[in-house]
Amino acid sequence: MSRSALLIAFIALLAGAYLRFHHLGALQMSADEGATWAAADASSIHEVVAIQQSHNPGKLPLHDLILHGWITVFGDGLFALRALSALFGLATIVLIIPLTREIFRIRSEGDDPPLQHWDVDMIAALSALICAVSLIMIKYDREARMYGLVVALALAHLWFFLRALRRQSLLDYVALALLTSALIAVNPVTLAMLAVEGIWLLVILVSSRIDYRNRVVTVLTSGAVILAGLAVLLPALYAPLTAGRAAFAAGKFDWLIEPQWWEPVAFFNKATGSVGFPLLVALAAWGVWKAWQQARGALAFVLLIMWAPPLLLVAGSLLWRPMFVERYAIYSFPAFFILVAIGICQFDSTVACAAGAVAVVVVSLGHIHSYSMKTHEVDWSEAAQTAQTSLPPEKTIAVAPPYAVEVVRYYVSPPLRGNVVSYNPGDDHSAVAILAEHGVNPSLEAQVHRDYPHQLRHVSGVVVLSR
Repeated sequence: MSRSALLIAFIALLAGAYLRFHHLGALQMSADEGATWAAADASSIHEVVAIQQSHNPGKLPLHDLILHGWITVFGDGLFALRALSALFGLATIVLIIPLTREIFRIRSEGDDPPLQHWDVDMIAALSALICAVSLIMIKYDREARMYGLVVALALAHLWFFLRALRRQSLLDYVALALLTSALIAVNPVTLAMLAVEGIWLLVILVSSRIDYRNRVVTVLTSGAVILAGLAVLLPALYAPLTAGRAAFAAGKFDWLIEPQWWEPVAFFNKATGSVGFPLLVALAAWGVWKAWQQARGALAFVLLIMWAPPLLLVAGSLLWRPMFVERYAIYSFPAFFILVAIGICQFDSTVACAAGAVAVVVVSLGHIHSYSMKTHEVDWSEAAQTAQTSLPPEKTIAVAPPYAVEVVRYYVSPPLRGNVVSYNPGDDHSAVAILAEHGVNPSLEAQVHRDYPHQLRHVSGVVVLSR
């Protein structure tokens, strides 16, 4: 890499580390993080698996098992819990560089002389910088959840997928199979990305424009390796998928709503901010238009990775059941960042390129600042302490909605964690109730207020009640 590209990559890593680790434990634990903590903090691997299946149905426990080992070494403080995801976020920033360079090794018939090496290195470094300052990436890298690991594994998988197609080496095939298993073991929604890679294999097979040696053998071998990595997990997937179906039937996913046809566009708009989105889209479109003659194959692949996952989620939502959630296609954003970086590098002068990069960084940091000015946390800690102080001996604390039980358990004293239970209208043992202001069915909320008519305390996003 050139010195300027190396400098930008270094700045990306420093900025990414600061934005992911600074005040990492400041915000209170969320209810979703509480579910992950409950599984990962279990006393044995067997309990981790059992709790994960009940708290996060439909998924395998790879992330929670990794976090379980992490807690054993570093403890379960908020900073420690989230630091693992932040490290995966840094891995994503690093991985986008070799992935971008590999993408530009894709050759299409009719391409003009390819971009110069310094152009590709600069695009890779700028992609890392945009990823480092992107709020959508930072947000999930600062949560004790699986999504930081999902993105890092997805980029690694794409990198080895393209390497395997180009080099056809045993090492790349082994890595591709292992990464396939790992990716699905973290979250089966990544099957959408594997489907996108399958589409790319079909494009290679039916189109003579994409230049690969031994085309048929290459496609069939790479496809077989991915299927082998998936097949290894099939027996293990039966239990979580069965649990996921039961959770759907029980209404645990009723919060998902059917998306509108324009959701994929809104998906990128919401993640980059209403101010930054027009700029990023303009740069991405400029890059595609200017670089198309030099890198048709590379750009086609990036566009496929960017658009296909959210479009597949919309299609699945319309044809089957609602499943369009931002975090389920989060691995599409790095492709968008690569397109933006291409656009920045297509200006004729160094000054214009620098101005474009600075503009993207400024609007991204502005998006982060705007987000930080709003209240996003529920004060579970104060609610838990109030309920604990008001709790008579041998009584329990009822929590609504049920998925918030674990975050309340995190904040009460360890000896009292067994006294925190899900709200049950027929239960007369709970003396105190903690009711969230959001995510609760109106009829359930009314029932809680009838059973617990006296308000003890109201804090941000939650109220503590007593009989």
